[in-house]
Amino acid sequence: MTFDKALRLTSILLASAAFIGLSLGAHLPDGLLLVTGAALILVLLRTLGIQFDERFIQRMTLSAATWNVLVFLAFGGFWIDLLWISGELLPAGVHFLLLLMVIKLFNLESRRDYLHLYAISFMAILAAAASTTELWYLPVFLAYLLTGVWTLVLYQLTRDQKPSLAKGLPAPSQESTAAESRVTPHLFWLANGLALGTLLLTMVIFFAIPRVSAGIGRSTIGESIRTSGFSETVDLGMIGPIKHDPGVVMRVQLAERPAGAPDHLYLRGMAYDYYNGRSWATHLTGRRALPEIAPDTFAVRSGSSRQIPAATQQAIHQTILLEALDTAVLFGASFPETITGHLFGLQSDQAGALYLPMPASSRIEYSVVSRPHTVEEADTHLQPATYSQAFTRHYLQLPEASDHVAALAEDVTQGRLSAYDKARAIQDHLTHHYRYSLDIPAGSQERPIEEFLFHRKTGYCEHYATAMVIMLRSVGVPARLVTGFLATEWNEYGNYYLVRQRDAHAWVEVYLPHSGWITMDPTPAVSEPPADPGWQSVGRMLDTLRLRWNRSFVQYSGADQLAVVRGLKEGTSTVREQAWSSLSSLWHGLGDRIGHGLLSIREWNLRLAVEFLGLVAIGFGLLAGLYRYRPWQAQTAARIPADRTRVAHLYERAVRHATRHGLIKRPEATPLEFLHLVRNRWAEAGDAMATITELYCRSRYGQTSLTRTELEQARQCLAHLAQCGRPIQ
Repeated sequence: MTFDKALRLTSILLASAAFIGLSLGAHLPDGLLLVTGAALILVLLRTLGIQFDERFIQRMTLSAATWNVLVFLAFGGFWIDLLWISGELLPAGVHFLLLLMVIKLFNLESRRDYLHLYAISFMAILAAAASTTELWYLPVFLAYLLTGVWTLVLYQLTRDQKPSLAKGLPAPSQESTAAESRVTPHLFWLANGLALGTLLLTMVIFFAIPRVSAGIGRSTIGESIRTSGFSETVDLGMIGPIKHDPGVVMRVQLAERPAGAPDHLYLRGMAYDYYNGRSWATHLTGRRALPEIAPDTFAVRSGSSRQIPAATQQAIHQTILLEALDTAVLFGASFPETITGHLFGLQSDQAGALYLPMPASSRIEYSVVSRPHTVEEADTHLQPATYSQAFTRHYLQLPEASDHVAALAEDVTQGRLSAYDKARAIQDHLTHHYRYSLDIPAGSQERPIEEFLFHRKTGYCEHYATAMVIMLRSVGVPARLVTGFLATEWNEYGNYYLVRQRDAHAWVEVYLPHSGWITMDPTPAVSEPPADPGWQSVGRMLDTLRLRWNRSFVQYSGADQLAVVRGLKEGTSTVREQAWSSLSSLWHGLGDRIGHGLLSIREWNLRLAVEFLGLVAIGFGLLAGLYRYRPWQAQTAARIPADRTRVAHLYERAVRHATRHGLIKRPEATPLEFLHLVRNRWAEAGDAMATITELYCRSRYGQTSLTRTELEQARQCLAHLAQCGRPIQ
């Protein structure tokens, strides 16, 4: 492949990598995606030598003045987009960049045009970096880096030439000139070595210079995940509609997961004390700032629960990676003691809920040490309890007209003496006599709990938890409703819980005199249809890679740099063993499951499917180009024209014809010596063999290209050889 053609190809691939990054990271209009993708594919096919209808090419060939007019129109469209359509600088700028890219792709006539395309591609890859922090950006960036190195090398190699870098393919040149301007094996490995060295240098800079988490180019409007059930007032039925949403909310990594531990984890969010018959609210709204007992470490002291001896409970150490939510609530297992993280402050209300000063605009990572309360032996027996008036007002409050509910609570707890036994009885009654379902219209009943308990007997977690709280309060047991997430999806490759929107949950906290607040859940377990284990395994592997990407790159800070240096000083053996162990656990079984998992995809997102297939097509195109040109092979073998290969094949067939008739060509014999043998012993085939031999020698030893007429003449001579009689013995 000549330098001119290679430069044009790498330039288009450079623009393609930037476009793929933008299409995956930014929310681009479908029409703009289609136009830009079609333009890239068209110019790429033309560069690879795919012929098109000349009339179509003439229509696409516009004058320089016309292209300048299109640029001015695109600039006007940028202002319209900025002021009236997108309303933001980053999306409008991205749209303008892609329009400039399309215009420049069809107007590559001079080296200045190539520089313009490189500048547009560079701005596009920067915009892609500002639009996302996802794992997929890494392979896109590596592809851009590789093609960028190749493009710069080829651009410098062609600076003293006058290549035909215009529309279409470069014009053919003489053999000697082409021999000096082709991609040689030495250049192939040199450019790839430069790309590898650039990548290593980039990694060194990455680990040497701390970053700041200030995404100045990122849009902050509409990025937060919308959640329900974490405001000061929650209507009954708000959580149900999001139970079908599989979006990821957080990942919770445990320091250790003891054998025999429950296969779920309650992640507490907010607690509510007041119910008016249709909605919950918290009247304990007074917040206080939590003290910082160490750098980035906050102490949590719950004023509404008694301190329980630490020796009776096992602490739960969690590291939580929380996505950007539209709430300032922080989540963690009950009940948190300390929270560590790069937070700008932390607050707590009287019910134990934790808050950031404001909702985070990007994902955050923090660690929580929690110690759940267990039921003390004294609370399993009858223990008279007295509560303050303020405590009773908040946690024994009942809505109006709940007589039927009170009667049911008295009937269910008949014969139960202790508060704990009453709570267990109500929990068992709700779990075994009612059915779980999400098909409940939100807000359709005037008294939803009475409707749930006595008529419909079907509901979801909010109905169960609310019914239990009201029944407990009816028999004098303090209780409150809690909203959060119930984590059940365990990722064995990364040792963490993957928490989704559909894991939003409501449960009950019951107050016992000696144990404090304990967690109880009356909602029955929901049996979901079994999913394909192969695809689930692949999904968990990919999610583990996303977590590693966020930990090692996105959230990498100066403290992490010090930890790396400290680890290197302590020795590399432990680091190597841990890395090998992580890779082994991550990729174990991937080969057996990935094929099975891809076949089990049930739901297709058309846009993602098209982008995925586009990436696959570009990858196959690159492999096909490498297979065709083989730049790593010997230079002479890569330069053999097609006509030489054809005439050599015809000559070999002619020699085989003569061999079948008893005329054997010795290995040391030259073509002319073998022709002399044929003329002497097979006169009928002498002229045909002479023509084939002359064309073969002229092509191979004279380095002369044959015409189509000469190749056809050689084929006719070969056909004549097949019709000749036997030679003279």
